[in-house]
Amino acid sequence: MRAALALAVLAAGLLPVPAVAQQGPGTAAGNTPGARATVARLNEAILSLMREAAGREPARARLQRFLPVMLDTFDLEAALRVAAAPYFDQSAEPEKRQALDAFARRSAAQYVDRFDSYDGQRLEIIGERPAPRGMLLVDTDLVRAGKAPVRLSYLLRPEGDRWRILDVLAKGTVSQLATQRSEFQNTLRGGGLAALTRDLNSNADRILGGA
Repeated sequence: MRAALALAVLAAGLLPVPAVAQQGPGTAAGNTPGARATVARLNEAILSLMREAAGREPARARLQRFLPVMLDTFDLEAALRVAAAPYFDQSAEPEKRQALDAFARRSAAQYVDRFDSYDGQRLEIIGERPAPRGMLLVDTDLVRAGKAPVRLSYLLRPEGDRWRILDVLAKGTVSQLATQRSEFQNTLRGGGLAALTRDLNSNADRILGGA
């Protein structure tokens, strides 16, 4: 866990140190409703994805329902700035917008693909912990009947008076942001941000198939 978090925080070092999100009266630092509310909204959207898949709703329809929640709960621009560094910051604004749209679409498509069945699973927020650079980790368990829970740890950074997700540690150990950074580098070196945009859109199309 420490190694994965270290990679995520090291990558986050490419971003400005965020201002501390405002907390309500009497809110303790170790119990931040804003961060939990962000994760709770995402959890509910994931469960909806699973239920809709069980009802055989087409993948593209599920993507359209899920994408607005992803855009609201994740800080996708900050994540792409880290994953595509230094190419993202060196690109023109129109290229950045196109890359961000493709990154959001591919990211949402991956959730549609991964959460594609429902058999009574639950997502339970277990707790939260402080992380370096003013961030928070919120731990969630995917609870499955007859199987060990799967831990998902969300790394959130403050943005004004709210919290948004920068990274996800799958099984509590595997940094999504570090994986993306490694995955994108060959494409970026070969063709810059425009090539990454093409790859992200093509990958989303493959995931969604003809649905």
